[in-house]
Amino acid sequence: MIKVKFWGVRGSIPVPGPETLKFGGNTSCVEVDCGGEIIIIDGGTGLRPLGQDMMANGFGSGKNKKLCIFFSHVHWDHIQGFPFFKPAFIAGAEVYLYGLKHSDTDIETALRGQMISPHFPIRLRDMPSRISFKELKADESVRVGEAVIRNVELNHPNRAFGYRVDFNGKSVAYICDHEHSDESEDRIAKFSKGVDLLIFDSQYTPEEYSGADGGGGRKGWGHSTWEMGVELVKETAAKRLALFHHGRDDVKVEEIESNAKKRFPGTVAAYEGLEICL
Repeated sequence: MIKVKFWGVRGSIPVPGPETLKFGGNTSCVEVDCGGEIIIIDGGTGLRPLGQDMMANGFGSGKNKKLCIFFSHVHWDHIQGFPFFKPAFIAGAEVYLYGLKHSDTDIETALRGQMISPHFPIRLRDMPSRISFKELKADESVRVGEAVIRNVELNHPNRAFGYRVDFNGKSVAYICDHEHSDESEDRIAKFSKGVDLLIFDSQYTPEEYSGADGGGGRKGWGHSTWEMGVELVKETAAKRLALFHHGRDDVKVEEIESNAKKRFPGTVAAYEGLEICL
């Protein structure tokens, strides 16, 4: 069984406040539990409460000292939680950080860069855990315990990877920070084929994306809509759809979820604390 738990579901910027209480205000972070082997996807501000939960459940004690984080890319909303991730401050813990190489930086440079003076009082090199950086190539596979994690190139400024986790006959695909394009869709559809859960970037409404709302449109900004997610689910025969990377308040996200359910009943708008067992 795979258990997926959402710790941060917002896009671009954390938005705490009364208008985001239902779905939560933290940015991208998803925990994938594969029979006790924890795989973390993205390190937005949702990584902080995940780390607190891991500590409360005994991380760092006994043999429970290893963790893996797969970063889709290094935009702020996907890395800002790492300096506040308590397990990385545990002496003897093994922290493996995976990510792609961007044109002018990589995951190591980005994470170290956000923890230098005067931006942060503790340098990454001073974290007591043993941190290892793993640069991924496109389409590369990684095994974590009995789980296999693969990546796919997404359509997003400065590059981004999507991930697929397969374990014991179950699968989840994480397609976040991705803009639908004719060039990429065959690749994304093949990658996501038959998954039990598709987590999909739904930051914009169709009207926002096209410009029909009068806002000038969002084409070329690197994000998609719930309609694109529904179409991908139908093309891939995915069993469930989780809308993700929300860009609007709770009322609007509820409306988006309702519209998506009419087209694909197996849809849910992801919220902080949501657990899905596959």
